[in-house]
Amino acid sequence: MKVKIMSKNGFKVIDLNRRKAIHQRCLNCAGWSVKAVTTCEFTDCPLYLFRSGQGKQNAKARDRSIKNYCLWCMNGQGAEVSKCVSRDCPLYPYRKSTTDRAVNTLVLPKKHHIEPVLSIKGEGGYRNG
Repeated sequence: MKVKIMSKNGFKVIDLNRRKAIHQRCLNCAGWSVKAVTTCEFTDCPLYLFRSGQGKQNAKARDRSIKNYCLWCMNGQGAEVSKCVSRDCPLYPYRKSTTDRAVNTLVLPKKHHIEPVLSIKGEGGYRNG
């Protein structure tokens, strides 16, 4: 599922699954430092065991950890998890019992304010307008 998430250099669209979503969330938490993710000291975080996105993982435990993290993020208010507005969070599509396919991003919108133009000499360029 292609999803638009927050990254180090702004927003990006990536093909996401639960394993990658946890890893992306941990990168976000660690300021996009891979070393900080691998040396994470927050052992009480529900995502801690799955932070690297590597190795054999129990899918049900991974799903449960995402739900527990979302519950923690919403201060233990289960009803608020389904009302979450943080659509750029990589865990957003997996916060409920079923995957929220409504966040699937298939095509990036075309930027109409920037269009390629050719100059008289045939050189390519861009024009704002």
